[in-house]
Amino acid sequence: MGTTLGNVTRNINLNKYLRSLYAFVPSLKRASDHALSVYMPVRAEGFDARFYDIEFGKLKRRYKDRLADEEREVMERELPRLREHLAIVKPAGCPAMAGFADEPAGLLELVRLPAETESRLQVGPLLLAPIERQLERFPPALIAVVDKERAKLFAAILDDVHPIAELEGQDVKHTKAGGTSAASNQRKADNRTKANLELVVQRIQRQMQSGLYERLFVAGPEEARTELEHLLPEPLRQKLAGHLSVSLDSRTLQHELREQLQPV
Repeated sequence: MGTTLGNVTRNINLNKYLRSLYAFVPSLKRASDHALSVYMPVRAEGFDARFYDIEFGKLKRRYKDRLADEEREVMERELPRLREHLAIVKPAGCPAMAGFADEPAGLLELVRLPAETESRLQVGPLLLAPIERQLERFPPALIAVVDKERAKLFAAILDDVHPIAELEGQDVKHTKAGGTSAASNQRKADNRTKANLELVVQRIQRQMQSGLYERLFVAGPEEARTELEHLLPEPLRQKLAGHLSVSLDSRTLQHELREQLQPV
């Protein structure tokens, strides 16, 4: 009985993770039952066309005699499309990737993966089990990067980070005046900061209620970050997975977030 319930729970979790995947890679929904799925390593040193020519050649030789005639035709049609797309995207900085192609359905997609996986090829319904296993290890996360006046929200899934919202709050003025004026201005600034961060919390809540995210990360100056965490309702605090060291002013914010989320 315990084993059966455990399997049911695991299947529910996997379905939830696939919902997150389809939300951020919606083109996968178009795939027919005659699509090509490919998993392969990514060259750590950066893009090199010869490396991928070799990897595609290995896959083609390995599976050519295992496929039925109709499946082999799909492979022969879709592998060149994936190879051309790879030369445009030039993935780097991740251990592996998944490729999905189905020309009649208008599907051509590369998905970066945060961990190594076995090289394989399949023709038929999309092969998503390897991605499901990685989503179990690295559940999708919502990232909130905040300061006292602004915030940006990002979705992190597998090895990609996507911007999803940008919030502009009230100006938080600083003054050098002394006496009662300074105290009054400070209270006004504190109230504006709190109001700004409350709006961020509301947006975080809506995003987390979508069911697409299992974890929450917060980043930004310590004072703003601490106040935001204090305002989080308890269910969201339980989802808090850690802090990230980035600033809203960074020109490479998205890249820095992805680097810090990469598994060690």
